[in-house]
Amino acid sequence: MRKYSVYEFKVPKEKFEAVEELLFSLDCMGTEILSENGEVHFRAYFEKDKEFPADLNLFIIGKTSLEEKNWLEEWKKYFKPTKVSEKIWVVPSWQKESFQVPEGSIPIYIYPGQTFGTGTHETTKLVMRFMEKAVKGKESILDVGCGSGILSILAKKLGVKTVVGCDIQKESLDEVAFNSKLNGVDGIKVIIGSVNDVEGSFDVVVANIEKHLLEPLIPKISEKAKDLVILSGILKKQREEFLKTLERNNLKVFLEAGEGEWIAFCCKK
Repeated sequence: MRKYSVYEFKVPKEKFEAVEELLFSLDCMGTEILSENGEVHFRAYFEKDKEFPADLNLFIIGKTSLEEKNWLEEWKKYFKPTKVSEKIWVVPSWQKESFQVPEGSIPIYIYPGQTFGTGTHETTKLVMRFMEKAVKGKESILDVGCGSGILSILAKKLGVKTVVGCDIQKESLDEVAFNSKLNGVDGIKVIIGSVNDVEGSFDVVVANIEKHLLEPLIPKISEKAKDLVILSGILKKQREEFLKTLERNNLKVFLEAGEGEWIAFCCKK
C-alpha cells in the first residue's frame, strides 16, 4: 500500500511564503493551513520521506504517514458541497446522488485524488466565477496546471468546444478522465507537461497556480492566448509586483477580484 509523508510546520507568518515556496521547489504535493495567527501552522504533503535543509528543519514540529486507502477519508472530513456562484456548485463525488443541486445550477462533481483539486479553495472559486462571466461563446480554452480537471470540466459545461489541460503530475491524466465521466463530459485532452509542451493557441488560457510557480510561465501563457487570460494563485500582498509582470507581457487587466488573502485577474491580450 502506497504511503505519503506528511510534515507539520510552524513558521512565523512573515516567513510562510518563503518557506512554502522552498517546499514546492522540493516537490511538495500540496500544503494545508491548520491555523494562522502570529505563526502559520500547516501540513506539507510529499510522495516520500524528505531530507530538508537545516533552516527548514527548525520549523518542523511533527511527521506522520498517510496511507493511500485513507486519503479519501481525510478529504471527507472537510470536503462538502460548495456554492461557488449563483449557478456553480462543487460537489464531492460521494454526494452526487444524495445532494440536491438547486434547479438551474451547474454542478461540478469531483473525486479528490492526488492532485489537490477540489474547487473549495478561494483561488479556484475566483477563476470559476471569471470563467462563468467570460468564456461564453469561446471556442477553445487551455487549462494550465489542470490537476483534477475541475476548470476544464467547467469549461465544457459552459459550452467551450475545445478544452486542453496540461499538468506536470502524471496522475492528472487518470483524474481528469475519472472526473469527466462523473460529470458526463468528454473530449478534454490532457498533456502531461508544462505549457511549453502544448501546441497551438487558444481563445482563453486559465491558470490557478501559486505566484512563484506561475510567474515564470506568464510569457508562454500570453503567447498561447488569442484573447483572454485568467490567472489566480496570487496573494493580495503580491498584487503590485504581479501587475508589473502582466504589463511586461502585454496583458491588460479588465476584471479583478479577491477572496480571503487571495486575488485573481482576468486579462485581455
